[in-house]
Amino acid sequence: MIKRRRLNLLMRHLLISVTCLSSLYAQAGDLNSQRWQFEQAINSFKNNSLESFHDISVGLQHYPLYYYLRYEYLKPRLKRVGTAEIKAFLTQYGNSYFGEKLRRDWLKQLAKEGNWSTFVQFYTPQESVKLQCDYVQARLMTRQDTRAAQLDAKNLWLVGKSQPKNCDPVFEYLYQSGLVNETLLWERIGLAMKKGKLGLAGALAKRLAPTDRMWVSRWISMHRKPAQTLAQFNEPDLPIVREIVLHGIKRLAKKQFELANEYWEGFQRHYAFSIQQIGEMQRDLALASVKHKHPKALTWLTAVNKNFLNEKVTKARFKLAFKQQDWRALADFITELSEEEQDTLQWRYWLARATEQMGKRVQAQRLYKALANERDYYGFLAADRIGAKHQMQHRSIEYTQAEEAQLMQNFSIASAYEFYNLNKRTDKDKWLLNARREWHYAIKSLSPRQQAVAAALASNWKWHDRALITAAKAGYYDDLDVRFPLAFYGPLAAGASNQGLDLSWVYGIVRQESAFMSKVRSRAGAMGLMQLMPATGRLVAKKIGIKLRRTQDILNVETNVSLGTAYLRQMLDRFDGNHMLATAAYNAGPGRAKRWAARNNCMPADVWVELIPFNETRKYVRSVLFYTSVFESRLGQRQQLMKVTLAPHDTCGFSQRLKTDFKSKI
Repeated sequence: MIKRRRLNLLMRHLLISVTCLSSLYAQAGDLNSQRWQFEQAINSFKNNSLESFHDISVGLQHYPLYYYLRYEYLKPRLKRVGTAEIKAFLTQYGNSYFGEKLRRDWLKQLAKEGNWSTFVQFYTPQESVKLQCDYVQARLMTRQDTRAAQLDAKNLWLVGKSQPKNCDPVFEYLYQSGLVNETLLWERIGLAMKKGKLGLAGALAKRLAPTDRMWVSRWISMHRKPAQTLAQFNEPDLPIVREIVLHGIKRLAKKQFELANEYWEGFQRHYAFSIQQIGEMQRDLALASVKHKHPKALTWLTAVNKNFLNEKVTKARFKLAFKQQDWRALADFITELSEEEQDTLQWRYWLARATEQMGKRVQAQRLYKALANERDYYGFLAADRIGAKHQMQHRSIEYTQAEEAQLMQNFSIASAYEFYNLNKRTDKDKWLLNARREWHYAIKSLSPRQQAVAAALASNWKWHDRALITAAKAGYYDDLDVRFPLAFYGPLAAGASNQGLDLSWVYGIVRQESAFMSKVRSRAGAMGLMQLMPATGRLVAKKIGIKLRRTQDILNVETNVSLGTAYLRQMLDRFDGNHMLATAAYNAGPGRAKRWAARNNCMPADVWVELIPFNETRKYVRSVLFYTSVFESRLGQRQQLMKVTLAPHDTCGFSQRLKTDFKSKI
């Protein structure tokens, strides 16, 4: 009897399971059918078969991308369809990427028609200055929130460049209403002169009194011919005169530093410059001395008053301290940073290095030890200096089913996911681009916790680029499965093996170059996982015997990896097995890498990296070498020292050889 009950219970559970499984299969089948119908609807629309398009669309009202069909239909018909139809779309789908895109287009149309009341009703904050000005005009015309509109108008007007023509009616309102006084005119003229917008400054001067216009003319002359104008300058000590003098000296310092410095010393005896003006001029002259490679540049940078320090001065100070290997100056500069900046891993490392170089080894070891706990380029450098293990500190992003369900209720997240799945089905870049657009739109409005969950979900979907980008946006860096996926393992392992390369290094390059986006193209034209320029791809293909029928072939994953790893092998051979220089060469070209190595001869390798002149390449080298160490751990490889070294040659000898080799080719 008991056995029969158990059997009946088992059969009941089995029946329920089969029913649930059948339901899931039915849902999946229904979704596949909807995807097929969606594609048919898009094709009908492209072929201008609107009757077929509408017939198919009616049956897709519960499909996640139904709104996109509505968007495609409405987009070219904003002038023809009724206002109610557009309002209905925006009410239901306005909080999405394509909803906002249609809103922007409609707002532009409403502004052309002068339909200001509807414009105000459906306006949302926009990045477009044109639409911002239209919004001000709409409120002024409908007399809604006039005071706030006037303030917005002033803010749009008070910039150092010309604004779009859409702003002209708003600015004319400011002038006619007397809301732009002489003080504001001078303020904007000053902003225009700082940006070198002489035409704007001249146009604004026409609204000044004739005597004041003369000063603007002198200012423009000073900008165009600073040396000649300063040589003949003999005006009374007035605030505007001091502004003109300062402008001329700063302009002159860019080309003739010594002469500019002489004029500054002379004019200080005749004009009562403020403490602020003196501090700013001393700072700007110190910066100019760096560009002119003046022997006293570091001394002048050191003398800049801390109240007038800015990012440019800070960068210039550190660059010169590194170049001259002035460790005491480096340590002093670090202590002048804000507490927040001092606590960054970069400056904690360099304070430890400076402390060590000044002979305070015990103190330096203590600093290195604390820093070595961090999973970071500088943390790994510190660990290498004391022989410690690189700390990975992996922590997965944990989330509940309720959090996942809540996130999937976000319209743009759900749309992005369906676009992503549609792309996998059709392999059309258009759908993947739409998926990224909706994902990016959604992520902006999520909390850091929701972003972290979204990153984990994207990782589960194998959408690796959105996963790692979203995790970084969330400030969650500890889930190494998300941030350093072993994606495309087969092709990358084969490419590395064929070229005798370290697979972890190849992964580091791919992670930095494309973030695992196989179809991506950069603005410069670089293509695919390993971001090859077409010309480079064709040259490498010819050398290794791969036939490229068309440039598009470079996007093929296997082809891209074969070409990329072959080129990486060429760079490694060209730099005698030096991964650091080969990495720099892969990003900026072998010629530049050779010049940098030759120029900064006898530098410690970590200092050499800091002196790479291109911001992009400097960050690139640091990232790739750091990523390489992380991927060593992910691949279960034995930990090695981070490849921040000029080995196998001694630093001076290697740099000197490169220098000689480079000169022989000039």
